Amino acid sequence: MSKKNLEPNEGSGPSNVSESTPLISKKDEDVEGAGSPGLSVKQTAILIAGEIAGSGVLALPRAMSKTGWLGVPLIIMICLVAAFSGKRLGDCWSMLEARNPEMRTRKRNPYAIIAEQALGKTWSVVVSVSMIVTLFGVSVVVLLLAAQTIQFVLVSLLPALTICSWYLAVVGALIPLVFLGTPKDFHLIGLVAVCAAAVACLLYFTQMMSEASPYTFTFRYGLHGFMDFFLAFGTIMFTFGGASTFPTIQNDMADKTQFGKALQYSFGAILVLYLMMAIGGYAVYGDHVLPNVALIMSTTPLSLAANILMAIHLLAAFIIIINPVFQEMEELYNVPRDSVGWRMVVRLSVMGALLFIGESIPRFDTLLALVGASTVALLTYILPPVCYLRLINQQSGDGQNPIQEPGWRKMVCYEVIGLGVLGAIAATISALNAVFSTSMALPCYL
Repeated sequence: MSKKNLEPNEGSGPSNVSESTPLISKKDEDVEGAGSPGLSVKQTAILIAGEIAGSGVLALPRAMSKTGWLGVPLIIMICLVAAFSGKRLGDCWSMLEARNPEMRTRKRNPYAIIAEQALGKTWSVVVSVSMIVTLFGVSVVVLLLAAQTIQFVLVSLLPALTICSWYLAVVGALIPLVFLGTPKDFHLIGLVAVCAAAVACLLYFTQMMSEASPYTFTFRYGLHGFMDFFLAFGTIMFTFGGASTFPTIQNDMADKTQFGKALQYSFGAILVLYLMMAIGGYAVYGDHVLPNVALIMSTTPLSLAANILMAIHLLAAFIIIINPVFQEMEELYNVPRDSVGWRMVVRLSVMGALLFIGESIPRFDTLLALVGASTVALLTYILPPVCYLRLINQQSGDGQNPIQEPGWRKMVCYEVIGLGVLGAIAATISALNAVFSTSMALPCYL
């Protein structure tokens, strides 16, 4: 069987692709064999759902208060768009594998390789930097939310402990778990994340309904204004923005061609949870709902259990979210896969940076929204269809003609790109509004 290399078009990357990170090159490949055990479709779906369905479920009722009941079809539409875009990203990797046997081994940075082959070396660097910035920042926020939730649950028992103390404790408790290698090594953590989030949402919803009455339900169908709708639009897009981890998870599948089926299962489950929380929270609390809907609920055993489960979910989701950052940094510093010692050094360094930033800026969520506004939209909604369109128009090294795709699919790709650009603008405006309308907290060590 002859070796198939990609024949790059104008602006495309070199055809002989190694596993080297786009930030630094290396001479020797160090990849796992393609025959290693991989994730099943169900395990992949669980990991994706566990990574996406996080703190966004608590923010959606507030977004609904800005859109009115038009938020329901908006959530459904953006969910379908995110799933479509994620499927295109999976198709990109399948095309690379079909054209080049070297791609059939497991890679540490598959998204960057996709960008390099489709758009060139520069965009590979952009993807790597965007992934690190986005996932690193999201990880800090997830840890802060987990620390705040634990503080809220235990405030009556340990009133003297502040968010700074709990953040330190959370980071320290997670250190043993960050040494797990790749997603196939911690698929059970994905199951914990999904189950905890699902049960927490059911408990939250039950608590909401117990506080509802015929006189409290919200029936407003109009909008507060164009700007409010615009900001809510960006928030909803952000809650579905998890595509930056998709290639890493797909690359650990036993059959990578089944990635689309895993996406269907995961996004279907996420949509049910999101709609349940968004509709319930807005219907019961209306325009008075807080940015974190859990904070407006009465303190009951139900809400207490839900908060505990949500904290468990956030901690489990952190392991999934931060793993691509670990792998990218290990590739950057040329750490062999079998070098446990150097892997520990790199990952402890990343955890130290997470600890420093979280303790320095306890309100890091506002800065994250500003920094991540463009990168989330870029990685989730813009680049996947762009790379897909470029790759289907490329010719492989053996003279294979460009792939023929239905016209409607190409049209949808262009529409998703436009929607992603709009979402980036909306998220940026929302972030700027959050930064200038809230005061920044002092660092914990001052």
